This record gives sequence, C-alpha cells and structure tokens, in this order.
Amino acid sequence: MSTKAIDQQMSPANDPWEAYMDVEQHGKMVLSNVEFTTTTLCNMRCNHCAVGYALQDRDPDALPMDLIFRRLDEIPQLRAISITGGEPMMSKKSVRNHVLPLLEYAHARGVKTQINSNLTLPYERYEQIIPYLDVLHISHNWGTEEEFAETGFARMERKPSEENRKKYFERMVENAQRLSREGVMVSAETMLNGRTFPYLEKIHDHIQEMGCARHEIHPMYPVDFAEHLETLSLEEIRTAIRRLLNHRNEDIWMLFGTLPFYPCSSSPEDLELQKQLFTARNVSVRNDPDGRSRLNVSIFTGEVTVTDFGDEPPLGNIQTTPLEQSYARWMDTQTAASLNCHCPAVRCLGPNVLVKNTYYPDVDFQQKQAKISR
Repeated sequence: MSTKAIDQQMSPANDPWEAYMDVEQHGKMVLSNVEFTTTTLCNMRCNHCAVGYALQDRDPDALPMDLIFRRLDEIPQLRAISITGGEPMMSKKSVRNHVLPLLEYAHARGVKTQINSNLTLPYERYEQIIPYLDVLHISHNWGTEEEFAETGFARMERKPSEENRKKYFERMVENAQRLSREGVMVSAETMLNGRTFPYLEKIHDHIQEMGCARHEIHPMYPVDFAEHLETLSLEEIRTAIRRLLNHRNEDIWMLFGTLPFYPCSSSPEDLELQKQLFTARNVSVRNDPDGRSRLNVSIFTGEVTVTDFGDEPPLGNIQTTPLEQSYARWMDTQTAASLNCHCPAVRCLGPNVLVKNTYYPDVDFQQKQAKISR
C-alpha cells in the first residue's frame, strides 16, 4: 500500500506537463513549467545522451537558491518543475543544497515535481526526496543486461567492470520497484532507434516488471552523443508504434511524445495511426512542453534556454531577467512562430523544433489544417 498521498492522480487526462492544459485554463500558452539543470555530473555515459558533451567531472558553483526561488515566485501559473542533469542524485551535496530545496519549494506551493535519474544509486539516496516527488523519470533503452552494460557506459573512458555495470542495472530495477511501492510514479522512457527497435516488446514487459506506472515513447533525434546513432525512418517509427500498441499492457499509461506525425498530415497512414492513438485506452500523445509551457534554467550560469539540449541561443539570465520576460522573448522569435500553431479540434500545438528541422524544414504549419478530430 502506498505511503505517499497524491492529491490528484496523474493520468492521460491529467498530465501536468501537457502544455495544452494552459490553453484550456488561460486561453493561450503560458509559462507554467520550469526545468532546472542541477548538475553536470553523471555516473554513466550513455551512447544516446542528449547532453553528453556538457557533462563534467566537477560541478561549478551554483547561484543562490534565494534568487531561484524569487524567480519562481514571479510565475503565477507555475504548475510543474523538473530537475535534470547529468545525474541529479549523484552528489549528496547537490541533493542537500539544490535538489531537496527545489522539491520542498514546489511541494509547499502545490507544484508537481519530476526528477530525471538513471536510478542506479543506492536506494537511501532517494528516500529523502520521496515525500516531495511526484514523477521519477528514467530512460529504459535496454533490450538486455549486456546492452545496458555496453550502451550505458559507451562514452566512458574508464569503465567499471562489466559485472559492476550489470549490478547498476539490477539496482535500477530494485529502486524502481521500491519507489513505485512508496507511491512515486516511475515513468520509463524508451527512445525509438536502431538499437531499441528489435526489443520494444521485451522492454515494455520489463518496464511492467519494474512496477513502472508509465511507459514513454519518443523517437530518437540525432542530438549530442546520439548524433552517430541510427535513427528510424518514418515507416519504421509507424511500425514501432503499432507493435507497441498491439503488445502493451493497457493498465500501464503509454505516453507518446515528439512524434513526427500530425493531424494536418496529407498521409492517410499518418492519419490512421493518429486516430488509433487518440482512441486507445490509457494512451496519450503529449504536446512537447519545451518552448510552449517550459523553459530550462542552469543553476550554475543562470542561463535560460528553450531546452537543455539544442542550438537555440540563450533567452536571458535569471540574474538579470524574470523568467516570464525570457518566455516572452522566445515567443517573439521567428523560430517560435514557425513552431507554435494551434488546432483546437485535435488539441495540437504544432511540431517540436527537432522534428520540424528533421522532417519538415520548409513546411509552414500555420497554413495547415487538421484533417481529423479527437
């Protein structure tokens, strides 16, 4: 029995990270979500890491927490925060000085919380954050233990022994099961790429065994360490989604994000697949929060960006600029204008910047219309 009370059960119909909630509540997109990069440390070096080149052996000095809290106080519609890295739980000092205070602030304000962790550290490291944590987000791209031991440390110069790397995998499983029993939603994300494609059903089954409440599915785009990995074709992505929909346990929430298919597509195959997604039980297709409801903040430099990866220039710095001002600056850019369209019939807010650049560089989504409805 869970020892953690969750006031509003998160579900496909109640996802605090869904940017469309702002359109429904405020009539437009607003800044309701902030992601903090709290560390550059990590005990792994995954081949698919989207921030791999930013990882370091030592964290710089962080900005005062009072400044960070003041900037959050200035956001009246704040609904959710996320904490990412690196591995946010690796440094006890960072957890004590930055992670825990952020979670406590959010919890006291009624703001939902998420940490992105690889869950390979001793369970005691996570116990102190349980009362303040809603979602523990992990990556699960491992068809086998051997795949974890190889891919999870592929970019590390001095690797632990293979036996110890496999122990990390075992600890990830045990930690997920224990956190789930404590009422934390453990959400496992799988990236669709050439390495995971043969194992998708097996990965889903293992995520179920781990006690995860949600399985997130995102196509992989060639960013940072992942720039050399094999991406899937559009047809392969469609096939992967159909396989997962046919195989999945419907009691586990399946969330699809950054899909390269839209309701304004002229492809009958794309439209048919989306109708299947829209009507499937316990399935959601999330609008990408980056640049719609969310900005990323580095607690070290204070720089504000659309996301913790990508090539967009900084939008400001919390040392001098309120976050809502940085958000307004982003919304005034040509890039934002090319991405942010709105189709009420399908609750769609347009493409992710990586999707548009990869598949639709010359398409003006503002001129298109949805061909299906929800």
